[in-house]
Amino acid sequence: MATKKKKAPAKKKTASKKEESHGKGFLAAGLVAGAALAVGTAYYLNTPKGKKMLEKAEKKALAMQKKLTSELNKKKKLTKENYEDAVKKVLAYYTKTKDIAASEAPEVKEYLLSKWKDVEKEYKTASKDIKKKK
Repeated sequence: MATKKKKAPAKKKTASKKEESHGKGFLAAGLVAGAALAVGTAYYLNTPKGKKMLEKAEKKALAMQKKLTSELNKKKKLTKENYEDAVKKVLAYYTKTKDIAASEAPEVKEYLLSKWKDVEKEYKTASKDIKKKK
């Protein structure tokens, strides 16, 4: 009769000192690269070209905010679903007019949707102020 040999349990791999220091080196390199990128970006945004680009981005953001506010004012009640619908409509408009790139739309959508709680809070505060004035 043939006997089956039992396999020994697998040993856990532990990182050697060399591997650990190598990982720390990548982390340090990443931190240095990130800091250098931040400095470069800050420098660029302080140039005339960078300031102009920043102004354009601010104007687009304000225009998008006005459009979103306009969409929300068409709704009878501010709910999360109505807010999401308004965000979708505004992004569809801006993507169609090519004011924002289609590749940027998902990121902008995610950002706007993450602001729902802030919008809801502002709406409730504004509603209370209006009721007090009446």
